[in-house]
Amino acid sequence: MDIRREIVLGLIVVSVFIFLITVLVFVYALASGGERVPEILQPFLKYHIQFMVVMGLFGVGSGLIVYSILNATLEKQKRIVQTNLGIIMKFLSPEEREVVRLMGDKEGMTTQSEMAKLPGMTRLKAHRIVKKLEYRGIVHVEKYGKINIVRLVEELKGLQ
Repeated sequence: MDIRREIVLGLIVVSVFIFLITVLVFVYALASGGERVPEILQPFLKYHIQFMVVMGLFGVGSGLIVYSILNATLEKQKRIVQTNLGIIMKFLSPEEREVVRLMGDKEGMTTQSEMAKLPGMTRLKAHRIVKKLEYRGIVHVEKYGKINIVRLVEELKGLQ
């Protein structure tokens, strides 16, 4: 199903749930105030226990529907990002790939000096790789005194 249709379905289910809860509260307010409940709303008052059970089940069901819609949307976005990351990784040099993998292993951030500790990597090579990755928009560099903290962009974190 198209994502827009799923969202509309979720909104309709939640709206119906909220409407029915509002009707139930309205009927209770009228009945407890001693006022006459309109004839059309009498079943809500007569079968209030059954109605509350049904509303509880409906609430759980609507929650599950909304959760599944949101989860499907997030999974689809994650697959798209994974595909894009795979494409990006193919265009990186072996050293750049190694740096990106290192940052992925360290939850998306590391220092430039940690990168220099990789096999075959020097401080100058690490600096140049970081500059290339920053230029390409793959990482952000934050300077703290003499330390450069390198972070993956938000879209790539945790997808290694």
